[in-house]
Amino acid sequence: MATPMDAAVNAAAGRTINADAVMNQSRIGRLQILVAVLTGFVLFVDGFDTQAIAFVAPQLTRLWHIPHDLLGYMFSSGLVGLMIGYLGISPLSGRFGQRRVIIGCVASFGLLTVLTATATGPWSMMAYRLLTGIGLGGAIPAAVSLCGEYCPQRRRSTFITFMYCGYSLGTVAAGVVSVVLVEAHGWQSVLLFAGIVPTAHAIIMWFLLPDSLEFMITKNRPRAAITGILHRIEPGLIIKPADCIELPAANALGAAVNQLFQQGRGFGTLMIWLALFMNLMILFFAQNWLPSIFVEIGFTQDAAINATSVALAGGLGAALVMGPLMDRFGPYTVMAGLFCAGGVSVGLIGVADMFAQALMVVAAICAGFCLSGIQKCTNALAVYFYPTSLRATGLGWGLGIGRAGAIIGPSAAGLMLTAGLGTASLFYASILPMFVGAYAIFRMGRYYAGGKTREVRKEAVLF
Repeated sequence: MATPMDAAVNAAAGRTINADAVMNQSRIGRLQILVAVLTGFVLFVDGFDTQAIAFVAPQLTRLWHIPHDLLGYMFSSGLVGLMIGYLGISPLSGRFGQRRVIIGCVASFGLLTVLTATATGPWSMMAYRLLTGIGLGGAIPAAVSLCGEYCPQRRRSTFITFMYCGYSLGTVAAGVVSVVLVEAHGWQSVLLFAGIVPTAHAIIMWFLLPDSLEFMITKNRPRAAITGILHRIEPGLIIKPADCIELPAANALGAAVNQLFQQGRGFGTLMIWLALFMNLMILFFAQNWLPSIFVEIGFTQDAAINATSVALAGGLGAALVMGPLMDRFGPYTVMAGLFCAGGVSVGLIGVADMFAQALMVVAAICAGFCLSGIQKCTNALAVYFYPTSLRATGLGWGLGIGRAGAIIGPSAAGLMLTAGLGTASLFYASILPMFVGAYAIFRMGRYYAGGKTREVRKEAVLF
């Protein structure tokens, strides 16, 4: 059945077809679901790889006699690569298209992860982790941007947060695989698994993943390919030979980093960076160190992996709840409250450490829900805040700056433990960054809700 949008577009020959309008007014169909699943799996391999190194760390510590500070640097090396990929590779989406960037980066990441299984000590492990992180860091912003482009704007927060379920599923799957493989076949088997899966996924995406419609229109790709995607999005749409397919002028491709600070976007960009920095600093400290901390306080290695996996699974619940809440109530109140709850939850892990292991796991589950939920919400906020042409660059730089916090978190924890501070102190010290993140999101909401920047307000407050 033709929609009112179809009638308007097809009323006369030679009309201009707004590709954004087709995308935003369409129903969610097979193509949108396919894009969400394929790009979501990119987040799955990110979560799996990030968490796998934490789960094999206790065995590597015993085999290579790694001190706490060096172990912290080993955790951070992959995050340095991610930051390089976010800052250096993600802007290439505007030149080569999201599809090419995603497939190339995932393939390189998979192959390099396989090579990581040949590491013979902490320094070679750090080198491999750095290189693999670059590929993955380039793929994630392009994947999130492509998913955001193909889903209607009215459901974009829900789609992006559900997409980030892939990351949480990856962290949980890393625990399951590690429990099965580490003791029986050694730590190398986990990394081999972590490399083969993304390599196979890159091949699948080569055949199934469509490119950015915006990229295809801007780069004058064959009209048949463009109309083919539009028909898959809106089967009832009639496109005549004389019709012109365009994007809004605001979506012109060629996003440079300085555009993140133009047309009133500067304050929002800085607040997104600050929020991501604070959350990722605590998230990656918890993800990387929880298995080793659990082992040190008396858990067996399998029990530590299982406890951490359960805690990280809280992120799945966050994805199911936070996206719809943001779509209904707006991002700023939801996210600021989640930051505050995260700070309280992380602090409670330190308090629980003095009482019972079971209580510590419960507090870790609450913290996992909040920390992972914040990350999903912030990524969705970035997709909304920036126009289409800036999303990959905006999200890439946001995650890149945030990864600086992710690098600092695990390394700082290693230095604090080496200095003799107790594990509870690590969690107490994590409270302040969470409240700083809450303040950043609160201030961003007040700033744009106040109408100070008309150019951005339509992008930033449409929830």
